[in-house]
Order: sequence, then C-alpha cells, then structure tokens
Amino acid sequence: MSTTSAPGLQELVDSVAELTGAPTTLEDRDLHLVAASGHEDVVDEVRRTSILRRRSDAAVQESFAAFGIARARSPLRVPADPASGRMARWCVPVRWRGVTYGYLWLLDPGGRLEEHRLAQLHDVVDAVAATLATRSRTADRTAWSVGELLSPDAAARAAAAEELAREAVLPAGELRVVAVAPVGGEAAGPVNAWLLPRTVLVAPVGTRAALLVPGALAAADVAARAAGALLAQHPAGVAAGVSGPVTAAGAHTGWRQARAALRAALTAVPRGATAVRGWEELGTLRLLALAGAADLATVAVDERARRLLAGDPELVRTARTYLDLAGSAQRTAAALGVHRQTLYHRLRRVREVSGYDLDDGTDRLALHLALTLTDLAGSS
Repeated sequence: MSTTSAPGLQELVDSVAELTGAPTTLEDRDLHLVAASGHEDVVDEVRRTSILRRRSDAAVQESFAAFGIARARSPLRVPADPASGRMARWCVPVRWRGVTYGYLWLLDPGGRLEEHRLAQLHDVVDAVAATLATRSRTADRTAWSVGELLSPDAAARAAAAEELAREAVLPAGELRVVAVAPVGGEAAGPVNAWLLPRTVLVAPVGTRAALLVPGALAAADVAARAAGALLAQHPAGVAAGVSGPVTAAGAHTGWRQARAALRAALTAVPRGATAVRGWEELGTLRLLALAGAADLATVAVDERARRLLAGDPELVRTARTYLDLAGSAQRTAAALGVHRQTLYHRLRRVREVSGYDLDDGTDRLALHLALTLTDLAGSS
C-alpha cells in the first residue's frame, strides 16, 4: 500500500496527540507497537515498555483484555493501577467495517480528557483504521502465498509465485530466506512486521516464522531484528537461520537451507538472547538440509557412539571438545580446565569405552558427526 498521497501512521498518531494533548501510542491487534507520539513528559511503565520492546508484555495484555478491549466499539477508559505503575488511559479501538485492526492508547492520568472530546478524532481514527486494514489484508494474503512458495509442491509454488507477482510484492532478483524459531520447540507466533523493512515478506510456516529478504538488504541484520522482536514472548531465547542467495523460483530450496541453519543456531542460543547462523558457515552441517537432525543422528550414531553416550558425561564432553578443537591437546586441556595428563587419560578412556581410534581420520569424523548430530537432535 502506498502512503505517498495520504498521511502516514506516524503523522496520524502525532495528530491525535496534538488534538488531545495526550501522549499517544498505536498498537496493532496483536499489540505490536506501530507508532508513538513524541510526548515523553508524561510516561508510565506500560508506555515505556511498549516503546522499548515494541510490544506490550504478556501481563499487560492480559490486564487490558480483561477490560474487553477486543469487543469495544467505542472509547474505553482503563483506570490507573498504582501497584503495576500503570496510569489511567483511554483505549480507542481502531475499527474498519466492523473489524478491530488496532488500538490507540491515550495517557490521561489527570482525567481531564473527556469522552466527548474523543469524538473529534473520528476522521483521524478512520484514516488509521483504513491504513491498518489495507496493510493487514495485504499481509494476510501475502503470508498465505509465501507459505505456498516455500512448500515442496511444485504446483503450489507456481500458483503462489503468480499471486505474489500479481500483488507486486515479490522481491526481484536474488533474495535470502530466513527461518526463525524460539528455543524449546514452541510456535514462533506473529513477528512484529512493523520492525522490519516494508520489502521483507513475513509468514508463519508450521511452528516457524519465514521471511523473504530482498538481496539489497543485509539478511543477517533483518534476521536478528525478527528474532529480537520475538524475544519478549519467548524469554528462553530465539534463533534464526539465513539461507544462501536464491531466486524466487528457488525459494523452497532457500527454506531448506534456512531451516538447516536454524537447527545449528538453536544449539548456540544463550539464555534470554538470540543467535543467527548462515547457510554459508555451516560446513558439513549442510547435511541438515537433506533431513532432520534426529534422522541424521539415527544414521550417524553407531554402536560405538551409543556406548560412549550411555557412559560418563565427562568423557563425552572431553571427546566433543577435543574434536571441536581439531585434536589440539593444548587447547582442549585449557578449554576443559584440566592438566594435559588428565586429558590424555580421558582420551584413552574414550578409546576403551567406545572403540574409536582418535588417531584415525575416518573414526574422528564418524565420532564428531555422531556427537554433533546428537546435540542438534536434542535441541530441535
């Protein structure tokens, strides 16, 4: 949707704040922040959090829902709650043709903003509603088509490409596909598209979020922003994987690459943080594009690996660290915080328990793959 001939959402929100003298924020129906006025002289914890995180937190959403904002057809006053640091405010539903597409929030701690004055906002609210409705409906159609474009069904991909071309939203030239998911296997939920460039297409695909990023943009940066946007909903951590460059016709291949990178990223997410991995940096882990980590682990983990994995966890950690550090005894001993003689003793025990010869390149590769794929299978 073009906004060149009409006020943008930020301008409309600023006009509401000007007309009422109240600090104003606009959130979409998922309570993602869309725009906020510049009034910072009056602010409470709810407004501050919404602006900083670009989304109301879960407790605030529940408390607002309890006031019936989703069903409201006219301005609704939400009282102050000193215990949570919430000031009194007005909620103005942003509705278009009977459907709520978002909410305008007007801080009014002194109670000076009377309801009849909110009627003066009718034209502005209608303009906001029309803008949100147009973008929401376009996004809904686009999300379905993006999901089909990434599917394994060739006929579905062709129909989706035709639909996206008709909507003139499909990136031209090369693009990269991004897969985003929280730690723990939960569904990603809706990504705050207001945080991303308008040319990025977003869609839910299964439990993951998928993004199509035009080649002109830095896909890793976009992936990090999308992951960060989901962190408030998934505080355990969020990971993202970025494909190599593909064309729209090869987007389904990019999706496989992005999911492989995502599986690798999920093993490296610090608690309460995000991690991004790219297809190009995966090395042998590109095998993950061919099958899931669990399936690959079933093939790679032989009886020798099973004996080791069923035994002393310290031996498993030693073998994994030693192989990750290319068989360097000095670096492995330092990483594990042990004397080198202790390391040599543990490596002998690894050989005795498992039967792998760590001086043999083929055995090293087999054990390294088995341990790595077991880790990945446990995280996906």
